[in-house]
Amino acid sequence: MTPARRSVLRAAGAVAVLGLGSACARIPTSSPVSSRPLAGRAQPGAPYVQALPPPEDATAQAVVVGFVQAGVGSAENFAVARSYLTAEKRPDWDPRAGITIYSSSQELEVREISDTEMVLVLQVLALVDGAGTRSLLAGPVNEEVEVAMELVDDQWRISEVADGIFLSEAAFETLYAPARLYFLDARGIHLVPDHRWFSLQRGAAAVLEALTAGPAAFLEGAVHSEVPDTPEVTDAEVATGVDGTPEITVPTAIVALPAPSRAAALAQLESSLRSVRTLSGVRLVRDGEEYTADAESGVDRALPGHRPIAAGPTGVISLADPSTDAPAKQQVPALAERELTSPVIAQDGVLAAALAEDASVVLVASTDDSVPLREAATGGVFVPPRIDDAGYVWTSAQHSGGVLLALAGSGPQDDAKVDAAWLEGREVLTLDLAADATRMVVLSADAGGSRLDLCAVVRDEDGVPLSLTEPVQVRTFLADVTQASWYDEVAVIVLGSDPGTEELRAQVVDFATGREPLPALRADVNRIAGTVVGESIWAGTSDGTLLRSDSSGWTTVDLDAHDPWFY
Repeated sequence: MTPARRSVLRAAGAVAVLGLGSACARIPTSSPVSSRPLAGRAQPGAPYVQALPPPEDATAQAVVVGFVQAGVGSAENFAVARSYLTAEKRPDWDPRAGITIYSSSQELEVREISDTEMVLVLQVLALVDGAGTRSLLAGPVNEEVEVAMELVDDQWRISEVADGIFLSEAAFETLYAPARLYFLDARGIHLVPDHRWFSLQRGAAAVLEALTAGPAAFLEGAVHSEVPDTPEVTDAEVATGVDGTPEITVPTAIVALPAPSRAAALAQLESSLRSVRTLSGVRLVRDGEEYTADAESGVDRALPGHRPIAAGPTGVISLADPSTDAPAKQQVPALAERELTSPVIAQDGVLAAALAEDASVVLVASTDDSVPLREAATGGVFVPPRIDDAGYVWTSAQHSGGVLLALAGSGPQDDAKVDAAWLEGREVLTLDLAADATRMVVLSADAGGSRLDLCAVVRDEDGVPLSLTEPVQVRTFLADVTQASWYDEVAVIVLGSDPGTEELRAQVVDFATGREPLPALRADVNRIAGTVVGESIWAGTSDGTLLRSDSSGWTTVDLDAHDPWFY
């Protein structure tokens, strides 16, 4: 009897439900592999391991384990892994449908339900979908995978198993690497990263295929691409230069584009390829010569700001040199005499905003008085404002009605309400826009606890916000998260509590690679901000103490200021 094709996620410890009559085998997770040079279209610097085919007269349980371990070998479309399958199953099985990443420290367990029915039990840490997006689980989870067996010429083979491969955590981190696909924002001025994981053995081919396939679902409608979706792009020639540098031949389909589109496509191509560690020095070539755009593309990778500011006793002050005895410089003349919180300044140093009167008023002004001071939003309690480079100040009422406010620096006539139906009925704790003015993180809470979402702003070609995309949830491993803000292109810094000790903790959460804890915090810290540019992190406490990180701890800054931020 062939079991249904399904995988069942169960809590750790739930593996004993299969009954007393089932046989069980435990096999170490280390895979017997041998190494050899990778022939054919080898990717420079890519690791390679050779999976072993099924041994003669292997037991059904050993065949299941061998099939799992053969996932390390992608040569010839996973030919070795397919050799564990029946002839009928081999063409039907799709190894690229996804990856189940299991713990390297645990044994593989195969339980025998009957002569032809097995259950593979894995302690799963993460899942990677067919597009290369990795999802970390909240903790190790036992996954039970049903496998059907069949005798073929007196040799056990697998007749039914779910699509995708299984890799130990160690094997995955050896054979795969994080990458960033770059698409263009609505205005065509920023490269917007889309974080993925790709096989180092496929290298450039995997990146090119994914780039032409388009962005992740949460970016759809908010970004576009100038890279043509043609086989000529996905099959671009990959070679190694005389100096050992990887070289990609620019396809004719890109060379033939009009100059602005060609420059943007080349920026996408080069940045995406260079995000893979084995392709970091890649050259784009044409007819044996290095190929670049005829003119500046005008497209850039937008990074977070690095100039620190804070709210002083009044006004917005600079933290650029907090060690001097001179009074801190006021940054926004129109706010110099106002008591306020949560100040922000646009990265170009002009548009500014802050909260006043217990967060019931959103103030909009500028550093050069080019924007008249106005109370842009009143009559509620608002979350700290954030500013994009399209000229909008973003905020929300804490008790969301399913909309965000985009307050225009150009005046109230251009203010916009942006629908976010998925926030309706939730309490918004904070929001922040990436420097590309496209991706947004929103931290909200309800009776079930806090949730950090990643979405994107859909705009017209002039940058006017129209809507938000459906979000994806970001897992942090912290409980009761109270703050989240951008730290890097694909990383945010979050503040919350350790679910085990309940101590206040902060961590940098990289959407692609995982989480990195920050130095232990004082229990009364209520504000944290950081930026990878300069690797600077500031924090504020409820009693008005200002702290700065020295990477191994925190130093108290003798300055009357609170609510640090960067622009």
